[in-house]
Amino acid sequence: MKVRDLLKYCELHEWRGHRSKATLRTNIKQLNALIGDEDIAGLHYTRLKELASSLETCGRKAAAPATVKRKLDTLSNALTIATRMTNDDGSPVLKAKPTFPTFDINNIQERTISDAELADMFEVIAARREAEPHRDWTRFDAFMRFLLATACRRGEALRVWPGHIEQRDARHFVIFERYTTKSKKPRIVPLSAEIVRLLPALRLQAGNGPLFPFTASQLWGMWKAVRADMAKRGHDFSLVRYHSTRHTTLTKAMKRYPIALVSKLAGHASIQITYSRYGHLSADDLVDMVDEIAA
Repeated sequence: MKVRDLLKYCELHEWRGHRSKATLRTNIKQLNALIGDEDIAGLHYTRLKELASSLETCGRKAAAPATVKRKLDTLSNALTIATRMTNDDGSPVLKAKPTFPTFDINNIQERTISDAELADMFEVIAARREAEPHRDWTRFDAFMRFLLATACRRGEALRVWPGHIEQRDARHFVIFERYTTKSKKPRIVPLSAEIVRLLPALRLQAGNGPLFPFTASQLWGMWKAVRADMAKRGHDFSLVRYHSTRHTTLTKAMKRYPIALVSKLAGHASIQITYSRYGHLSADDLVDMVDEIAA
């Protein structure tokens, strides 16, 4: 079986409920361009290493290791499916999946945002709202506050509709549906008073649509503007992304609350993921603890 035939089968029959169809199609397109006509039985470690190098350089700019890994993960998942498939005579389509190369993922971009930077960032957004009334900076401001308050991912926030906000007695909760989360498990997070105050306006604007109806290109353009304005204020936001809000909130929470609670907020399968990926703690964070122990 050719690689492109396997990928087509998986896309039509195995990945129909995939959470990010656009990313999946991009991965499949690039894999087909590079190895689509190769037989899956001929793939081996050395060939996959060559493929990784090709994926890194096939775009307009060099792809990050994490990006290359995601594309190879698509192929890896397809080959796993192939090991469960059989030919007409009952023989396996693929006897065994080859070993895939590993990647050293550098998470330097996943830095946190300081309180001073956050204050300036919202001032920048407010200034943009005055200067560019034709762009929805008011809802963008609410979007950023929502990301920080819930520690959710950008994609999760974009899939929140008014019906996903639930009130229980005096508290409001947001329900991140199973199909929106990375773990594919639903997650319920209480909303802060600040977000609750913004809800009436957000619901009115949303109507029968999502609370934050931004496209990927709109968010990228607005974030580029924020980065440029922050640079004028002396802040280097070149490595700050939307996902940095999640790192910021979870790191703050980890300094004050048990890691089990923080992991619950993050929606991680284990506390090890929370600690290893989001524990941006420094020696300064240990000062109060050491003083209390010594007292």
